[in-house]
Amino acid sequence: MKTGDLIIIPTDTVYGLAAKLYDEEALEKIYQIKGREQSKQIPILCAAINDLDDIAIINDYAMKLMKAFWPGAITLVLLTRPTFYEKTGEKTIAVRIPNHELALDLLQKYGVLRTTSINISGEPPLDDINEIRNVFGQYVHEIYEQNIEPSKISSTVVDLSGDSIKILRAGTITEKDIIDVIKNR
Repeated sequence: MKTGDLIIIPTDTVYGLAAKLYDEEALEKIYQIKGREQSKQIPILCAAINDLDDIAIINDYAMKLMKAFWPGAITLVLLTRPTFYEKTGEKTIAVRIPNHELALDLLQKYGVLRTTSINISGEPPLDDINEIRNVFGQYVHEIYEQNIEPSKISSTVVDLSGDSIKILRAGTITEKDIIDVIKNR
């Protein structure tokens, strides 16, 4: 991927529109293409927990959830490390490791990617590859096709950046699943 390039990648949940982590030009394109508000951050996908070493602060709750559910359909909102904050101005970041072989291969190839669902903001994510090509193909460098059926349900999002655990979006991993892991490990 060159500076400014976007790719579309499959994940275990939905297709994602992805840019290199610190590629401001590509990130700006994502906001424009999706009609996304600049105030809404773009989450990151990584291939391994240690990819987050310079990005996020991993507390005990986060580590328990990562070990229990990653790779998988849970996104964690974490406080960022000072070095990441200096580069991006972001105090928190949403992170996930997808449970999808091709996605993991691409993350190993390209490194940590900023990735958001492939849709116009406020609309449901697209899951038909032909529709994705028609709507977004002109904007991207490459479209990687799905080699497994996605769940079509976005990941569960858990905010661990404050004093309490907050579930921001329900997905396939339930609140009970999360509480069980935190209490029992």
